[in-house]
Amino acid sequence: MTQIIETIGRSAILAAASNYQSVAEAVMELVDNAFDKRYGRHLTICISVNKSRDHLEVLDCGGEGMNAAGLQEWIRWGEGPEHHSQDIGQYRIGGKLAAVYLAEELEVVSRKSGEQEAWKFHDPHWGSRTDALTSSRIAEVDISSTRWPTRAPQEGEGFTRVTLRGLKDHRYEVSILKQRLATTYRALIQGNACKIVVDKDAVMPFEIPWSSSVEMREVVRTQVHKGVYVQGRVGAIDRDRLPEARGVRLKAGLRTEFNGRMITEGEEFGHNLAGKGNLQRTYGEIAISGDGLKPNQLKNGWPYDNVAWKALADCIHDEMQPVVTALARISEGQQVSRDERKRANNASRRVADALRRLRSSIQHGVASPSGATDNIAPGGRRSPMPRETTEPRPTPRLTRLGSVGMSRILRRRPKILWAACCEERKRCPRLTSIGLATRLPERKGGMRMTARRP
Repeated sequence: MTQIIETIGRSAILAAASNYQSVAEAVMELVDNAFDKRYGRHLTICISVNKSRDHLEVLDCGGEGMNAAGLQEWIRWGEGPEHHSQDIGQYRIGGKLAAVYLAEELEVVSRKSGEQEAWKFHDPHWGSRTDALTSSRIAEVDISSTRWPTRAPQEGEGFTRVTLRGLKDHRYEVSILKQRLATTYRALIQGNACKIVVDKDAVMPFEIPWSSSVEMREVVRTQVHKGVYVQGRVGAIDRDRLPEARGVRLKAGLRTEFNGRMITEGEEFGHNLAGKGNLQRTYGEIAISGDGLKPNQLKNGWPYDNVAWKALADCIHDEMQPVVTALARISEGQQVSRDERKRANNASRRVADALRRLRSSIQHGVASPSGATDNIAPGGRRSPMPRETTEPRPTPRLTRLGSVGMSRILRRRPKILWAACCEERKRCPRLTSIGLATRLPERKGGMRMTARRP
């Protein structure tokens, strides 16, 4: 009988590293490693990104740390001590694979909590090497002479510092990284399990703009399947209170967390929320724990064909139903009264009349800022004025202002239109829900009109 020995080439590792979709996703893998060695302690995680100097560093202090044996186990792919069900990582490859994605050179310096010796592993070709390591490259290091760009560990404190050099050609945007960290580790930061600092700037937990229009529904801790527990809450959010910044977005649905770390967002659990108006305000968060259901290796999805996930989805679907029904009723109940419609029509006529006067002022001339007149035709003659007529004029309708000419009018003569809109808005605050433009924000170079849809 022929004996077959299974081996894994390092080329497969390089290929697997291409599955990461962003720098933030890879950096969070290194952060996850720190939580797996936390063991209930408070962590301080300092991240430093310097693309111009080809340098990225992730330092965690306060955790368990590693000695020489632990560091040697960390280097081995898929090997090492078994993870606990409370750990975020479960497959023992994430941090190493993220380093392959991010950079060419890898250096790890670590010290086990309560010990004095620190150990270093260095590989200048970690991100491209195709052959396996044949000898140990772990050596003891004196950290007293080590330069710490962020925070130096205290005496006897466990720490691990991962330094990456020769950064690969990715987009290293610190603002997006901060936002992803604030969203992904929201529960852990709020629970005082850790403090995350990026370039000496503390990351604050993302605040969900909950709305009081729908009663919050609490999901008590429930065992939905063998070894699978879930708890959380479902409610509605106020999207108008979302901060305007890059990377800030909330998908309608529920965000799922595994041991405090966000895995996915926008989970609908059988409800069709996409493009459903008021149902887009449906939001919630559920924490999944236990050893019966684990996220995938990249921590961006779940085994959706697993029977444990099916049991969880059925449970959460029922918990979401009252919130979805309440939001649907709010959408159906937002009917405009007759008085409000009359006010809206009146405002529409006033705005249309203001637009007509603006067109007339442009066509027949208005004094320019320099004091000269614009209505003098070549030869010194005035442009003919339009004839006044006593015939009834049809009620103009408010049209969409999308042409270049109308945009030019609004930039030059916005005050009349602004006054008309503000006056009617005071009389009827709900004009916005009917479709009337009620906001003319200032900006450099002029003013523009924006409209809200009903």
